[in-house]
Amino acid sequence: MRTTTRTFRSSRTARAGLATAAALALALGTAACSSDTDAAGTDVSGTDSASNTSALVLDDGWVKSSAEGMTGAFGTLRNTGAEDVHITGITSPVSTRVEMHETVPGGSGMMMREKAGGFVVPAGGDLVLEPGGDHIMFMDLTDPVTTGQVVPLELTLDGGDELEISVTARDFKGGEEEYVGGGHGGSDAGDHGGHSGGHGEGMSHDG
Repeated sequence: MRTTTRTFRSSRTARAGLATAAALALALGTAACSSDTDAAGTDVSGTDSASNTSALVLDDGWVKSSAEGMTGAFGTLRNTGAEDVHITGITSPVSTRVEMHETVPGGSGMMMREKAGGFVVPAGGDLVLEPGGDHIMFMDLTDPVTTGQVVPLELTLDGGDELEISVTARDFKGGEEEYVGGGHGGSDAGDHGGHSGGHGEGMSHDG
């Protein structure tokens, strides 16, 4: 009798253990299924849900104050993510056309031109926007940009993501660079004579 009782209890314990293990396996299987598929059943395992916009920040962003014409914006774009971030376009309500520019040596000094393909901020690295280097160019201001004004910009990234940032206007007297036309409907240095503080053949521009 004692032997039978012990056998019965052992079997009952084993059945309970098996039931618990089965329930646990079912729960784990359900969790794994839900993490690897979306509502439509599509496999999404291994995808990165974080947008590149969350990895990109602008440190010390500023724009040169200007009464009319055009102006430039600067700062340091910092990428905290594990992948390069490619900026393909920029817009702002204060300008009808915003371009990404680089500054290169020219026949009569430094010349600026639109950067082919836009800006790429390396993974875990920085892209410095500065007078005399890469910069954001407001080609046609719709209103004056005054000292202390906060100017919004919207960056479009490769893949369609958009990032809203802002820069603060400062007084700044920059160098003179010649504008390289061709990528702007045949524009050249002469087309920028209306820029505030124009300097004849050269373009009054900070970078």
